[in-house]
Amino acid sequence: MAPLRSFGEPLVDFSGRMPYRTIQSLYDGLFPKGRDRCYWKSTYLSRLDDEVIGEITARMAKRPSEMTFASIWKFGGFVHRVAADATAFGNRSMPSMLSLDAIWPGADDDDANIGWVRSFWQDMQRYSTGRLYLNFPGHGEGANLVRDAFGAEVYARLAKIKHRYDPDNLFRLNQNILPMH
Repeated sequence: MAPLRSFGEPLVDFSGRMPYRTIQSLYDGLFPKGRDRCYWKSTYLSRLDDEVIGEITARMAKRPSEMTFASIWKFGGFVHRVAADATAFGNRSMPSMLSLDAIWPGADDDDANIGWVRSFWQDMQRYSTGRLYLNFPGHGEGANLVRDAFGAEVYARLAKIKHRYDPDNLFRLNQNILPMH
């Protein structure tokens, strides 16, 4: 981290060890409960080159709300060292993730902001691995959302586990995995 910190004073620094509850409240000051309307989607990128960065910056310049932002999360190191079948996360070979985070003040602008994210996200699929991060799924859209996030092989493994421990699908109020019968 020293080389990054040598550039100057960071605007935000989330590095270091933190208790779980602290991590869960990091954005509370930026997004007070009930103040804003939000719609977020993500996709893993298979590459991050000048073409992809150019498209992201061009699209961001046309966002309907000045409160909207996009973030690019770089993966590598320990993320890539974990075997695909070692955890439910599955394949970890993606180099980065794009998160599109639309935020706006009023319901009158819902269609413009949600539509902008969906269109941007769809256009970015040509640079995507086809997977996404389930913390930013876009309100559970699409029948295969969870399957696409995990990948078919990991999803099938999780569905078998779900059938064994929760055959009646009691724990379903999340990004649900249907029990495989």
